[in-house]
Amino acid sequence: MFDPHAVKIHIDGNCWKNPGGSGGLGVRVDYGCDIDREPEVVEYCGYFETNNQRMELRACIFAHEWIDENTDDVGARRFIILTDSSYVHGGYSWVIGWAQNGYATSVGRPIKNPALWKNLMTLRRRLYRRARIEVKLIPRRSDEGAKEVDRTAKAAGNLPSYVDYGFKKGKIGRPKNNSKKSAQLYPAAGQTPIIRPYKSDMASREVQLFKFEVWDDSRKLFFDKFQAYTDNAIGNELHRQNVYQVRMNDIPKYPQIVEILWSRKERDFVAQWIATP
Repeated sequence: MFDPHAVKIHIDGNCWKNPGGSGGLGVRVDYGCDIDREPEVVEYCGYFETNNQRMELRACIFAHEWIDENTDDVGARRFIILTDSSYVHGGYSWVIGWAQNGYATSVGRPIKNPALWKNLMTLRRRLYRRARIEVKLIPRRSDEGAKEVDRTAKAAGNLPSYVDYGFKKGKIGRPKNNSKKSAQLYPAAGQTPIIRPYKSDMASREVQLFKFEVWDDSRKLFFDKFQAYTDNAIGNELHRQNVYQVRMNDIPKYPQIVEILWSRKERDFVAQWIATP
């Protein structure tokens, strides 16, 4: 149950064919029992190329912009932003620490979408003494407000009209196994795995983020999906059509590829293990 006197703001973001497809966001305001206004959608817009996380975060940013512009007009001081995004909800708690660490985690790992988080932090500082804002995590489509912003975000994504500046498309590929699990941070402990990269992004000006499948010798195929970071010198040598044996660092919360031990064309690597008894 939420405070009936607080202004509640439902937010949602969506991306068709995530990542890289068109996407949209929706924001709806419920004014609370003390304000004689009907609930209304106050924002919806679509972007040509983006991803789910950026749409969810942009919706949260717009909610703060709306609060900044309308606090005095509606006469409210407490606002509850309702989201089904664990990325936004979790990041909202962590971003103060990230900001103090140059928008990186405590172990130095660059965060994703730093420019958007900086924008949000600017708004939070501006609103600090004027409004009390909480971000609450709710189940997807759990009430009428959540259902409406879900429909709105999807509809906006079908009619894009904006460019999501800051979205880095990177070198996009798809993993070849049938696993539906998303790529997890590699549990780095100095290992030397054999990997097949399938996607890369710029994490910062000097750091690249790679997603890759790891060779499973017992199955004789590339199976589990992971992600790890590396500097530009190494990252520029990793190509999606090749197979590599690499050396990892020993920081599980900030896994990094620190050395390429060897590389081969994928077809040559596959031919080798087929020929091996």
